Amino acid sequence: MASKEETLSSRAQTSYQKLATAAVTLNTTSDQLGKVIVELDAALKALNLGISSWVSFNEWTDENGSDYSCDQLGYSKVGGKWGIALRSLSGNYNFPEDTSVDGPWLFNDAPRALRIPAIDKVPELLEKLTKDAVATTEKINEKLHQSRELAKAITGLASAKESPKGMIK
Repeated sequence: MASKEETLSSRAQTSYQKLATAAVTLNTTSDQLGKVIVELDAALKALNLGISSWVSFNEWTDENGSDYSCDQLGYSKVGGKWGIALRSLSGNYNFPEDTSVDGPWLFNDAPRALRIPAIDKVPELLEKLTKDAVATTEKINEKLHQSRELAKAITGLASAKESPKGMIK
């Protein structure tokens, strides 16, 4: 009859072997998902948006409606590199300055627990990026008009003060 220690050792060895097999499959599948995100990142980078947008998932609010937490999928600059990113926020709506932020991480650097549910939010992120790009364009157009008026006023004043030799009086 096997001793209790041998049975525990045998169970532990069998469990570890099963875990090692599961880990290989997990990592292979996760790497495949990462490659798809790299392709999507490349397509977004080619657009040269230069704007950051976020959509929430895994949202929670306490019964009083003041404490909250949520995870977010976004397109942002992380560590000097634009890409699809993830972050987690928590705090109290009454004290927004105390919001706690974990991340952001570029998608493939984020915890798997965030990456898996975030995939469902990719279409929503693309819609949000479109909306934000349109709104940013409108703001730039407003500032462009103002900038042209300023430039016109200043260059008109500068050219009026120039002497015949090109010197300012």
